[in-house]
Amino acid sequence: MDRHGAVVWLTGLSGAGKSTVGARLRDLLLQRGVRPVVLDGDRIRAALPGEFGHTPPERRALAAGYGRLAREFAEQGHTVLCSTISLFHDVHRWNRAHLPGYVEVWLRVPEDELRRRDPKGLYLRASGDLAGVGQAVEFPSSPDLVIDNSVGTTPDRAAATVLHTLQRRKLL
Repeated sequence: MDRHGAVVWLTGLSGAGKSTVGARLRDLLLQRGVRPVVLDGDRIRAALPGEFGHTPPERRALAAGYGRLAREFAEQGHTVLCSTISLFHDVHRWNRAHLPGYVEVWLRVPEDELRRRDPKGLYLRASGDLAGVGQAVEFPSSPDLVIDNSVGTTPDRAAATVLHTLQRRKLL
């Protein structure tokens, strides 16, 4: 069967739960016999040779690379779970135009909760910079799914919501 896969683009700020929700979604897919390709921004950054900085142009180039990598797997029929900050409108537009079965999921978390979680200490060091990297945040302008991933939402519930969206769109 020659079918295109799907790309679930889990985006949000640092501490929003992208990796955790992605891992829960992976487990749900595995239970259904789907072996997803997991592309986690932090892990890809660490696995690739060379140094990747955090300036806006460097982050934008890396985000574009994630999209191209996701496309390679999706065009081979895989379901790809990409957990990455990548808050750039031009990256999201490119993804929507070029990725088969693209589902953009924005994990939205209130600023006070992000600062409370702060797994990397970014917000503590950033002194008021919500992105934690000295750049303006470009929140998704037309995500397919917005999940308020804070009080009252568990990673399991968030993953189940994404799974339901994939099923409803017949991407599984």
